[in-house]
Amino acid sequence: MTKLGEWLKEQGLEQYAGLFADNDIDFDVLSDLAESDLEKLGLSLGHRRKFLRALAALQPAPTQPEASPRTPEIQEAERRQVTVLFSDLVGSTALANAIDPEEMSALIRRYQDACAGAIARFDGFIAKFLGDGVLAYFGYPQAQEDAAERSVYAALAIIDNLMQLKGPDGRALETRIGIATGIVVIGVAREHSIVGETPNLAARLQTLAEPNSIVVSESTHHLLGRQFDYQSLGEQTLKGFANPVQVWRVLREAAVASRFAAGHGARTGPFIGRVQEIGLLLDRWQLAKECEGQVVFLSGEPGMGKSRIVDALFERIVDDPYYHVICQCSPYHTNSALHPVIRQFERSAGFTMEDSATIKLEKLETLLSATDNLSDSTRSLFADLLSIPLDDRYPPLDLAPAQRKAATIAAIVHQLSRLAEQKPVLFVLEDAHWIDPTTQELVTRVIDSIASMCVLVLITARPEFLSPWTGRDHVTSLALSRLSKTQCAELIAGVATARVLNPTLVEDILAKTEGVPLFIEELTKAIMESATPDRPVVPATLQDSLMARLDRLGPAKEIAQVAAVIGQQFSYALLEAVTRTSAGDVATGIARLVDAGLAFPQSRAGELSYSFKHALMRDVAYDNLLRGRRQQIHERVARALEEHFPAVAESEPELLAQHLAQGGLADQACVYYERAGDRAAARSNFAEGVAHFSNGLREAAKLVEGPDRLRRELALLLKLGPPLTIMKGYQTPELEEVYERACETGTRLGDETGLFKATWGLWNSAIALSDSASIQLTQACCWRRFTAAGPPRFSVGTR
Repeated sequence: MTKLGEWLKEQGLEQYAGLFADNDIDFDVLSDLAESDLEKLGLSLGHRRKFLRALAALQPAPTQPEASPRTPEIQEAERRQVTVLFSDLVGSTALANAIDPEEMSALIRRYQDACAGAIARFDGFIAKFLGDGVLAYFGYPQAQEDAAERSVYAALAIIDNLMQLKGPDGRALETRIGIATGIVVIGVAREHSIVGETPNLAARLQTLAEPNSIVVSESTHHLLGRQFDYQSLGEQTLKGFANPVQVWRVLREAAVASRFAAGHGARTGPFIGRVQEIGLLLDRWQLAKECEGQVVFLSGEPGMGKSRIVDALFERIVDDPYYHVICQCSPYHTNSALHPVIRQFERSAGFTMEDSATIKLEKLETLLSATDNLSDSTRSLFADLLSIPLDDRYPPLDLAPAQRKAATIAAIVHQLSRLAEQKPVLFVLEDAHWIDPTTQELVTRVIDSIASMCVLVLITARPEFLSPWTGRDHVTSLALSRLSKTQCAELIAGVATARVLNPTLVEDILAKTEGVPLFIEELTKAIMESATPDRPVVPATLQDSLMARLDRLGPAKEIAQVAAVIGQQFSYALLEAVTRTSAGDVATGIARLVDAGLAFPQSRAGELSYSFKHALMRDVAYDNLLRGRRQQIHERVARALEEHFPAVAESEPELLAQHLAQGGLADQACVYYERAGDRAAARSNFAEGVAHFSNGLREAAKLVEGPDRLRRELALLLKLGPPLTIMKGYQTPELEEVYERACETGTRLGDETGLFKATWGLWNSAIALSDSASIQLTQACCWRRFTAAGPPRFSVGTR
């Protein structure tokens, strides 16, 4: 008996051994067999099911694909935001007690396969199979701008897959799923380990879920927006977590027309600027209403406000009688024919998950009859498009696939034309960079057909999408630019509403967001919600999208990280000196940064320099590094400046001091902060001098206690006094605190010269306060300090 024959016998299907041999089926092609193939071979329904279950158990557990440009291997541990999914098989203990271990092993394998297929479909990463549990990451090893969204779609797909798998009692398998999002530390490539509370939280949330339900953390819920419908489960006390955790149950995908509506349901900021753009769209809309069909192709980087402009157009024409058709392209359906159109029809017809095929047909008929008295064959086309069984109501479609596709496209275009005969139509195609080929064919047909129709086609896309529709007379291309500084300030004020942000904080937001509306809104919101608003960080809502752009750099990512440690601006020469790679790799890496639009060249004192396009991108690249690695690179930058760029070290000692401080070299940082303070004070830049001397004191506080530290602190305190006096006057309490501390330090050191200078400063401060009692008390205290070690060598006083 052949190996395949033996296997069939083990499954109780030995009667088909000869049939398989006659059709040249062996183990090499076994895994390619589909149920339709088995039906053609003559296997009964029950035997087909038995065969497919056995085949699923035969397959090896899914493994992660090898590293590729889309899923780069992580070479060392790093910090990043990750969404974690934990799925657990319901009732596995009872099952294990009820069936043979071999059967249980096969059942768990099928469960794992069902989970793995769903997770892979949405580009998740399976970290571990934990017996009857599955742990998966989204946003690793390749960051995804919609990682949280993908995780929930994968969870819904897992539940759907398990509905097709039966346990020994004949009932479908069930699972509980928990999902959480947070900053974690990811281990080296060969381990893919993850450290942080996020995986623990996902596992705990799973225990709160009902069978075949999904529970998500507050952070995940915040990122998902209105993409799904939820049920709040309130605050829950979880083992291992000190504070109660707000959790949500995901019910279903929400019926929203666009990704923008899902993610920005609660608008935060006013619509600022874009006067010319809106004017152009209103002009094209007017032409469309006069039956001169128009197309506007609106392009711009993510966050530039493409969908917001579409939304604003709807607001401007709210009083016009018109039909709107919104087709939202999806990153998960780039190869799903006519997916945006199908979803539009489902929304317009009002389909729900509970609707039977009969109810869906009735709703579809109602929708179609509002515009035309269609033939039964055309109605069959639309029912087929929406995967609704015909139920003998309409004749079956007797068309070849190519004919069916052409007829369907023609029917959709005809339906649009009949709508336009009744009212003008605004046809919106969102995110065309994710368009599937068949929808692109349809849109081309629409564009070529509307010249004399009352239709405006408005298409949004990112710059990487090359429009195939330009060059036609009725097509207008419009590229969005960044907001002006004044417009950005207006948007910040609009988001902050009643709260007035201080000018320094506003400038910080402006510098980090570079005129991108989404960045401005999200960073301003994050600051408003932060406990430390004076230290803006990259909002969680932007972490995934920015990290995804960084991950797409491949090997050039390391160049970006080193550049981020150097600063917002960095020179080629310094980058080359700091990186531990070849000159060719540095050049290639920078070219990749520029090509990806993450950095741009700029002229700086005659040297080749670059700047990050967005300060937020620089922040993400910097924050992605573990603190220990950041410290090492800061030290390398400081050493490179000292050894190879002495002119920079001389003219910008504060720059060297910053890198030394961040590199953990506090003693040397003190030296350069003192030099920077001296340089600033000598040029009458007293505010800068105060800042540098104060920073030096902060670093000195990190040194081991002893005479060296005291001498360093005394020198900095005495140098801080004069510029602080000029800045704020003798009457400021800060000055009194500085000289009081200097007196104490000088006393501890036994440094008469330093103590005399500190005493003199403290005396002048007391005189300036014009308080006789305070003057006498200060005089007595100073004299006691100054004579504590014996008669003074010198003193100053008045008679």
